[in-house]
Amino acid sequence: MNPNEPNELFEILKKDLSPRKLNTLEKIHQICTEQSERGSYDFSVATIARISEEQGGAKAQSIRNKTGEIYRALIESWAEYKEPLRVVSQKIKEKDAWVKRIEQSDIKFLVLDLIAKNKKLTGENQQLKAIKELHIDMRPVSSNVAQTSNDITPKLTSPITLQNLEQKALTHAIDEEELMRKGWSVDERGRISDENGVEVFKVGFVAAIRKMLSV
Repeated sequence: MNPNEPNELFEILKKDLSPRKLNTLEKIHQICTEQSERGSYDFSVATIARISEEQGGAKAQSIRNKTGEIYRALIESWAEYKEPLRVVSQKIKEKDAWVKRIEQSDIKFLVLDLIAKNKKLTGENQQLKAIKELHIDMRPVSSNVAQTSNDITPKLTSPITLQNLEQKALTHAIDEEELMRKGWSVDERGRISDENGVEVFKVGFVAAIRKMLSV
């Protein structure tokens, strides 16, 4: 197991605890889970302790003292787990705010990565559009002759190479069985909607992923 993942760390920490400590740990884990589900990135000891005390749980001093080390470890695990998503989320523009509704963190990261790549490609495309004339010299050039022409010579670039884990993540995102299990559907334009017809992924999403997988 990966002890940096809050749920897995919780399973590790709760072993062999006294009933009182186990109850406190479970309460803190529940509070952190609720913080995550409501989209909050505040996992400071002060905030979690305040909520815990308001709900009749452990007070701040109990979490901060030496015996509260396991509680702090769990809280810090949640903070570290959510920090990358918080940084990326701050960069989401208003038109891409729909991404925040995606609950699965791995799929959310994948979609944000696709958005970032799309923006990069769009910028490069705009630069290419600015070129009014493109002169391509097809004559062979000797390796020992310096090229003095001002013509633009295109360079071939290698296609995107996806790692095995990245391929699995992309495949998982549009897997029909997985979508059906969630009650989601894909329309003819590649849009994915949930069981209530609410758009989850915009038009062209499925086609975009299939293109990436075919590279």
